[in-house]
Amino acid sequence: MQSKMLLYILFSAGLVSGIASLFLVTRFDNVLANTYCNLTWIWLGMLLYLSCFMVIFELVNLIHRLPPVTTWWTIIALTTAVSIYAIFNAFFFKVANVTIPIKNLKNEIKIVQISDVHLGIARGQSYLAKLVKAANELKPDFVVITGDIADSKAALDRDMFAPLKELRCPGFFVYGNHDAHVGLDEVIKKMRDNNVTVMQDDVLIVNGIKLVGINYMKADDSEYDPHQVTDKTIKDILPTLDLSGDNPIVVLHHGPWGVEYMNEHGVDLVIAGHTHGGQLFPFNLIAKIRFPYNSGLAEHKGTHIYVSQGAGTFLARMRLGTSNEINFITLVPAQ
Repeated sequence: MQSKMLLYILFSAGLVSGIASLFLVTRFDNVLANTYCNLTWIWLGMLLYLSCFMVIFELVNLIHRLPPVTTWWTIIALTTAVSIYAIFNAFFFKVANVTIPIKNLKNEIKIVQISDVHLGIARGQSYLAKLVKAANELKPDFVVITGDIADSKAALDRDMFAPLKELRCPGFFVYGNHDAHVGLDEVIKKMRDNNVTVMQDDVLIVNGIKLVGINYMKADDSEYDPHQVTDKTIKDILPTLDLSGDNPIVVLHHGPWGVEYMNEHGVDLVIAGHTHGGQLFPFNLIAKIRFPYNSGLAEHKGTHIYVSQGAGTFLARMRLGTSNEINFITLVPAQ
């Protein structure tokens, strides 16, 4: 009973701290606020695994009674080990390679996708510099940044976007929900100041494809989105865009939804992010239910959908069951 009461107290304190941290990250940038937020998010991540192991051992006790002291020390050891691994894992990123056949494509096109970096308290300029360096080494034709580049006021108050100037190829950006909540006008200005083309419901011809950049929005009015930042929908916006002609159509959108409407308009490929692949077990399992297109490559009636797990993390700088990644997408002519 005492252990359960302790868990309730820890969770209650964690939730209150978590809510407070969400307020702080969009309004303040100082050492005290940043330290408080980072420690709070790691604390909440550790509480998640503490509760998971407690549930597991409660189930074991139904079959075979374990000594309380041994049980508690085992739970603490497992929670500590898993949490340390998750924190360590979140310090690194990998390159995820995928090859996608595209109809009417005349020449091979190489694209690097960078998504969900979440610059701010947990990630800074040095991490973005590593992503840009890795992107340059892959020698793509262009780079697409599919939203949530920023995550807190810290990203805007400091010169965190500067490494983007080092990209050796054109860069294109569509914003995500976090960019809008932190300060969309400032995010857009900083992207443009660092030589990245911002696409807001725009269509450009790039390397022989129609590159379509859509603002963050819902699929249609039947969908509920707690992150909604506009009344527009993908269903409404697509008919207003020039998607005619024989050029293959590649859509950039922060969220992996509205694919059925894109398919109706002849879209060949959708490149998205947002989900983080669930980031942490068991949320990676829940994300597969929540998002039909959660991570990696999928297809809907001939329209390919590629979803990045993201280069950064949301809230806790922890990864378990998923990985930080940038995505090297090679488009080849379909046979």
